[in-house]
Amino acid sequence: MSWNIQQAIKLLVLLILVGYFMILIMMPTTIFYMHWKPYIYAKLNSIYFGRQGSDILIYTFPVLFIATLGCIFLHLVKYANAHDERGTSKGTRFASWSRPAITKGPLGIVSWTELCFLFMFAALLIWTISSYTHGLFKRITRQSAAMMGVEIWQAKLERLALILGLVGNICLAFLFFPVTRGSSILRLFGLTSESSVKYHIWLGHAVMALFTAHGLCFIFFWANTHQLSKVCQLFPWYENKAIHW
Repeated sequence: MSWNIQQAIKLLVLLILVGYFMILIMMPTTIFYMHWKPYIYAKLNSIYFGRQGSDILIYTFPVLFIATLGCIFLHLVKYANAHDERGTSKGTRFASWSRPAITKGPLGIVSWTELCFLFMFAALLIWTISSYTHGLFKRITRQSAAMMGVEIWQAKLERLALILGLVGNICLAFLFFPVTRGSSILRLFGLTSESSVKYHIWLGHAVMALFTAHGLCFIFFWANTHQLSKVCQLFPWYENKAIHW
């Protein structure tokens, strides 16, 4: 019975991960913004979560749900080991992926699981950047720039700032995956806290770099279009008119 529940949990975790990555892959597409996003916002714009309901569902809930399932899975594995059930040797099948795939390199020892997630994350970022760039830049024409009252290069700069922020959101979502020693997600996939912290640090550097570039591009755009006062809108004291530019 315990072994069957373990298999069901692993299948459910796999389905959640596939759905999670599918949403992230579909985000830069027109289908998501024209059809999926309005539907999600309409259903989750409740009095409890407000406009943040959709972001909680997309970015936070899958991680929390997988962590909860991981706790149940690890408890069942521990119970099976204590009672010598059939799940003893098969309960941590994900751990077989923890064998080293690369032993020398800038990242040190990299397991097959880490390598798999690295390739998937790199592919996701490349797809996101290319899709956003193609979708947003192709709409910039002389007519659209003239309607905005800017030049073409200024319109492209604004779109570039937006793209950097959108890509940074994806990196920020992965930054909140727990990498502590007691993380059920890491143990579920056969990862260790020591090996995950280095990726967490590099991901944090990438998030800071992307959002810094995002902000600087917008400030440069506002400065060139005589809209530098919009910087004040980023701060709470702007509504009180405590400081005027």
